[in-house]
Amino acid sequence: MVKKSYSLNFGNPLFIRILFIVSFLLLSVQVFAHGDLSIRIEKKTLEIKKDPNNFNLYFQRGLLYQQHTEYNKSLIDYKKSKTLGNKNNALEYRIAEVNYLSEEYNEALKAIISYLKKEKLNTKAKKLEAQILFHLKAYKKSVTAYKYVIDNLQDIRPENILEYAKIILAENNKNYKDALQVIEVGLEKLGTNTLSLQLKKLDYLKESNQTEKVITQYNYFIIEYNRKEFWYYKKAKYLASLHQHQQANIAIQLASINIEKLDAKLKKMNSTIKLKQQIKTLENAINN
Repeated sequence: MVKKSYSLNFGNPLFIRILFIVSFLLLSVQVFAHGDLSIRIEKKTLEIKKDPNNFNLYFQRGLLYQQHTEYNKSLIDYKKSKTLGNKNNALEYRIAEVNYLSEEYNEALKAIISYLKKEKLNTKAKKLEAQILFHLKAYKKSVTAYKYVIDNLQDIRPENILEYAKIILAENNKNYKDALQVIEVGLEKLGTNTLSLQLKKLDYLKESNQTEKVITQYNYFIIEYNRKEFWYYKKAKYLASLHQHQQANIAIQLASINIEKLDAKLKKMNSTIKLKQQIKTLENAINN
């Protein structure tokens, strides 16, 4: 099993310089991409002037406007394409998507329902339907739609699991049982070391006051990750909040021991120095 270890020093001048260069390059790529889209939109507009009744051209320009985040113009083109006779179901999906992105949820729902009449088993469309229903606060229907996505999506991702769990709790903010069950399904499908899911599992266990399971979850992180001092401190802090001071003190001592095991470079890191201060503050709060 591969252990995880992260030791980035965010205060290091070299790191800051690298981060600046990467950010600049990413920004340049985005600017170039939008510039390229503008050129493509202009070319498509010229094509439309030559063939103003071609619904495919309006649909294609609508896609370009959507990518350019000009949703109002995109929707105008989609509607024009439909008026000119475009009956492709993909158009209904795009209309739903643009309305969703524009926060016009009722219009988005109409379009996605129309799309699903022809392609009711499309997981991408069911996901969009669930998201629209969520924003319309139709949580029960949203849960049903997203369950289909989770059950049938081939390339499932952690964000799908997290979004589904969020919708479940929106429908019933006490239903941690089902939310945690969804997290477990995600861990089975994606692997037990999927960090975002394990972290959310910890959050839900805390929020539902499942004390023993929270402690077990902290122990999981302590076992699985190399930087154990961090997780021992988190565990100590949680135990202190429960007034389990003896156990908290043990966790504090183990955090300190693991800091001493670090190599000299890691001990000098700002994050490690800050952690030592936090440990000392917690220890004083518990014992004084």
